[in-house]
Amino acid sequence: MTEFRDRLRQLLGPLPAFTPLNPYVEYRADLGDVYREQVCYNVEPGERVRAYLFTPKGLLDAERRPAVLAHHQHNDEFQLGKSEVAGLAGHPDQAYALELARRGFVVLAPDALGFEERGPYAGELAAPVTQTVGGNRERFEFTRRVLNGSCLQAKLVSDMQRGLDYLQTRPEVDGGRLGAIGHSLGGQQTLFLAALDNRVQAGVSSCGFSSLRSVLREGINHNFGAYVPGLLAHGDVGDVLRAVAPRPFLALNGSDDPIFPIDGLYDSYATAQPAYEEAGHPERLRVAARAGGHAFTPEMRDRAYAWLERWL
Repeated sequence: MTEFRDRLRQLLGPLPAFTPLNPYVEYRADLGDVYREQVCYNVEPGERVRAYLFTPKGLLDAERRPAVLAHHQHNDEFQLGKSEVAGLAGHPDQAYALELARRGFVVLAPDALGFEERGPYAGELAAPVTQTVGGNRERFEFTRRVLNGSCLQAKLVSDMQRGLDYLQTRPEVDGGRLGAIGHSLGGQQTLFLAALDNRVQAGVSSCGFSSLRSVLREGINHNFGAYVPGLLAHGDVGDVLRAVAPRPFLALNGSDDPIFPIDGLYDSYATAQPAYEEAGHPERLRVAARAGGHAFTPEMRDRAYAWLERWL
């Protein structure tokens, strides 16, 4: 596990340079049962990120809660990001940051590079006439990093780690009980973050991954963050999942998901499960498929939230 994690870090290439967070809160909204803050912090020199932070109301003095980083989906909707998981735009089934806060978690929901305020549409949430500009920006962010010996995944996961750094600065957060969750791109990123950062004590991926070999077999194109140069020479997504062991991880998927072949999900599970068994915690890895396609249904979300409540 450690050997593959080290190899994965090497394959990612150089990470962005470290810089102090220098965070601040821009405003706070009272939603009745929870607060929603818009926060801002550094992710690398010269680059700041805006995110929504949800906190439950009624916390006692010095009370600290488990916290979750909620990563938004892709869906070729580059105008959306943090606002969709916050329930402010997009599909209601994607509002998992808000829903988790209403179940008692502190939740951070940032924009990924290329989306919402960090994309070409500059925070305009209305759907553009075409997403060509957004897709071209994503491709550019990938290719320029490859030319410099890195990749887009290195940037995405580094930004998520800065999100964990921020959560650990908050007085409401128990820094030893951090989790991550996401659908689609968010599920992919939850997997990579959990594999690379032991601070993630529990993770949930909804329709977020399948083996790369099954994806290539079916001729499926994916987001550019999925492609880590040289990865298939050393393993596959199942080995990334294996690197999470023995920390709890739940992967949910639709049996007919058109972009993540279900056999590739089960192959990934088969690769990772022996590591959990060797650690004496086979119950901490679960993979489950439901009838249907690429979605995060209410039933799936209930199961996801229960998983985080159990382990955090």
